[in-house]
Amino acid sequence: MTDPTDLRVNPSEATYVYGIVGAEHPCHFEEVEGVGEPPTRLRRLDAGQVAAVVSDAPRELRAKRRDVTAHQRVLDAMTMQGTILPMRFGVIARDEESLREELIEDSEMHLAMLAELEGRIEINIKVFCDEDEMVREVATTDPTIRRLRTQPAASIEDRIQLGEYVAQAIQTRYDHIGKHLYEALDPLAERSVPGPPVKGAAVNASFLVDRNRTAEFVDAVDRLDAWFGPDVRLQRIGPLPPYSFVGAQEG
Repeated sequence: MTDPTDLRVNPSEATYVYGIVGAEHPCHFEEVEGVGEPPTRLRRLDAGQVAAVVSDAPRELRAKRRDVTAHQRVLDAMTMQGTILPMRFGVIARDEESLREELIEDSEMHLAMLAELEGRIEINIKVFCDEDEMVREVATTDPTIRRLRTQPAASIEDRIQLGEYVAQAIQTRYDHIGKHLYEALDPLAERSVPGPPVKGAAVNASFLVDRNRTAEFVDAVDRLDAWFGPDVRLQRIGPLPPYSFVGAQEG
């Protein structure tokens, strides 16, 4: 599989890949359409014990809302029907035959990952804090910061030092919030992984959750949100296909 900008890809033969499923996955496509304008028709590409959910690759593929949303809807529909190893948006195979060969060659790896993810979904949690309130809190509770703020005729070096202390104190608060988040939610999840930094978010974490414990997990998130108070807000996204728990080799 390759990137859509790869010049070796023949547009007339290129195949867009949404994800990989086991041979027993039903792959009902009646209510979903693929990427592209007009939307491409979804199909299943069988390769021994695994299969790929694919469509023809559009000649012009860009990360536009329409296509990204179509990609996500396909994965959501397949996730409702069974386990899928989701591909990120924009994965294209040179042609069906090369994709089938690759799937067969790597089938053991795909089957192991499918077994690990069977019956599980991803829930992403981001934590946002009122930064102004956080600054006010550390300014009044941290003795070093309080002293630096109140000393007369502070030099430029003092102000730089103050800024560094404030940033460090806020990061300590963020770490404390993250610790409580993982302690509360990890017992209800199979696995958890930190996500990439998100602007404005103190914590970005994804949890692999058994489908049968989804309601229990969501309730725990709501309780934690209330416990943190009005200056801390938890954003929950999911259930999602388990993007964050598919090995890098699958992407």
